[in-house]
Amino acid sequence: MKPVVVDSSVAFKWLSSAGEHAVEEALALLDSHENGELLLAAPEILHVELTNALRNSRFLTPDAVLALVEDLDDYRVELLPSTGDRLVCALRLAYRHSLSIYDALFLALAEELRCPLITADRKAFADIDTEVEIRLI
Repeated sequence: MKPVVVDSSVAFKWLSSAGEHAVEEALALLDSHENGELLLAAPEILHVELTNALRNSRFLTPDAVLALVEDLDDYRVELLPSTGDRLVCALRLAYRHSLSIYDALFLALAEELRCPLITADRKAFADIDTEVEIRLI
């Protein structure tokens, strides 16, 4: 299976489509993962970022957020730890590309795995020149 790194902006679309664009593309990635065609990977912070985004969504009630968070493990995204080496790499990328350390962790993982980073975060990733493909959905 070929890996791809997905960031929180993509994974959020699996959980809440209200007000979101490119939901079909995000769900197609999830289907490919569930069918064994792709391996979705992310830094371990994915669930924390998703929980925060869900909590701040104006479209979801607290009960809906709790239910969604309880089911996050069901998506079986390969979550990888933020090791010292990954954090150093992410910090270098953050400085080089003016990214938050959170966004840079996703890019660092994609570079480490030598695979695409798939994101809907145009503000952070639209103009970045990097070793790996950044796919904007």
